Amino acid sequence: MVRRAPAQEDPLAVEKQYLKAHLDELASKYPGKYLLIKGEAVHGGFETYDEGVDVGVAKFGRGPFLVRSVLHPDDADAVIIPALSVGVPLVANP
Repeated sequence: MVRRAPAQEDPLAVEKQYLKAHLDELASKYPGKYLLIKGEAVHGGFETYDEGVDVGVAKFGRGPFLVRSVLHPDDADAVIIPALSVGVPLVANP
């Protein structure tokens, strides 16, 4: 009998929920910006996605964080691995 591992919990569930719950407030405070969200806090608004990712990696390393546009909050459900965007390998010893 093959046992399957339990489905992994979404590591960005808290950040996605925060974005959706506070979208109107965040869109007004950061119009047209990409937000860097960790936990239930915004750590900056940026002109581009890449700027948000760069600051996120500098602040949080490879740990999970969310960078999403207030104009396209539904993109928060897409799977994106920011560490790969800046060239951080997922395997320490390939």
